[in-house]
Amino acid sequence: HGRICMLATTGILVQEVIRLPGDAFSAKFALDAWAQAPRGGMLQILVAIGLIEMVSNRFAITATTMFQNPARVPGDLGFDP
Repeated sequence: HGRICMLATTGILVQEVIRLPGDAFSAKFALDAWAQAPRGGMLQILVAIGLIEMVSNRFAITATTMFQNPARVPGDLGFDP
């Protein structure tokens, strides 16, 4: 969660300074931007995140099957920039 939070914080801070042109990017606050985004776009983002989670967990998506692999190391997602 630490890396995700750092990326999210960076995104919020950058949005305070840099603005993209157009009415679609005119929201000043993050919650207003969420409400202004098209529903289809939000659905695409949520589906993509769900697919990434399922593939990275090898389709073990319940709490009982997720932790059955004894070789699993908590927090090791293979993403280490």
